[in-house]
Amino acid sequence: MAIMAAMKGSAAPGRAIALAVAGGALLTISDAGLKFLAQELPPGQIMFIRGVIASFALVMATLGTRGPSALMPKKWRLHVARGMMAALATFTYLVGVTELPLATATSILFASPILLTAMAPVFIGESVGWRRWLAVVVGFIGVLIIVRPAGEAFQWASIMILLAALGESTRDLITRGASGRETTHSMLLSMMILASIAGLFIPPYEWPKLSGTYWLMIIMASLIWTSAHFLLIEAFQYGEAALLAPFRYCNLFFAAILGFLVWGDLPDWLTWVGSAVIISSGLYILHREVLRRAAVMGTDPVLDGTGAESGDVDGETPR
Repeated sequence: MAIMAAMKGSAAPGRAIALAVAGGALLTISDAGLKFLAQELPPGQIMFIRGVIASFALVMATLGTRGPSALMPKKWRLHVARGMMAALATFTYLVGVTELPLATATSILFASPILLTAMAPVFIGESVGWRRWLAVVVGFIGVLIIVRPAGEAFQWASIMILLAALGESTRDLITRGASGRETTHSMLLSMMILASIAGLFIPPYEWPKLSGTYWLMIIMASLIWTSAHFLLIEAFQYGEAALLAPFRYCNLFFAAILGFLVWGDLPDWLTWVGSAVIISSGLYILHREVLRRAAVMGTDPVLDGTGAESGDVDGETPR
C-alpha cells in the first residue's frame, strides 16, 4: 500500500525507478572495482585517490549545473561528523570486501537501515514501536545467518562489513539533523574530501607506485561512483524515498552477477536466506515508517501520497 502511495506522490515514478536502478548498478560496478583494487593496494591509498578524483568531478559537474552555492556547507560540525563516519565505513568495507564474495558483502551492508532504526531512539530520541523493534530483531537474525559467528564459515571480514554498515547508519543519523538545511552536493563533497584526508592517516604509509592499469581502474571506479550518485540524486527529484528504497535491493543481484563473472564467486544458500530475511525486515521497517509519518502529519498515505521517509539527503547510503 505504501509503495503505491509513494507512486501517487512522485512526479515521474517510472523515470525515478529507472534512474535508481541504474545508479545502483553503477555503484555495484564501482564496488567491484574497489574489491579488485583492495586486493593489491592499501585502503588508505585507494581512499585518498578516489576522494580526490571524485571531489574534482563533483565540483566540475556542480559548478556547471547548480553553481558554487550548492557546494557550501552551513553546519560544519555535521559535515565533519558525517564525513568521519563515511570514512570509517569506507575503510572497513575495503578491508572486509577483499575476503568475501561481493554479493555477501552487499547483503551484510543491507543491515544499515536496520541498525539505523535500532539507534534512532538513543541518538535522536525517535520513537520506535514494538513492530519496528520486532523487525529489527528479525533483521539481526538475518545478519547472523550470513555471518554465522559460531560456524565454520565465519570470517572476520564479515565483522568488518558489519562495522561498515554501522558507520553508514551513524552517518545517516547525523544526516537526519541536516535534512532540509544542507544540499546533497555539499554533503557529498565534504564526505569525499574527509574520506580522502582520512586515507593519508591509514597505515601503511608507503604506497606502491601505480601502474597504468591501476590508474585507469581507480579513475574509472571513482568516476562511476560519482556518476552513480548523480543518477540517484536525479532519481529522488522524480520519486519519493518510499517508492525508491525497495529498489536498492537490486544491488544484491548485480553484485552476485559481477562476483560470479569476475571472481567465480556465488553466495551459498544460507547467505541467500539471510539476505531474504534482512530485505524483508528492511521493507517492513520502511512500511511502518511510512505509516508513522502519515499519522504524525495527519494525512492518509493512500489518498495524499505520503511516503517519503526521513533518511539521507539523497535517499541513499553511499560509501
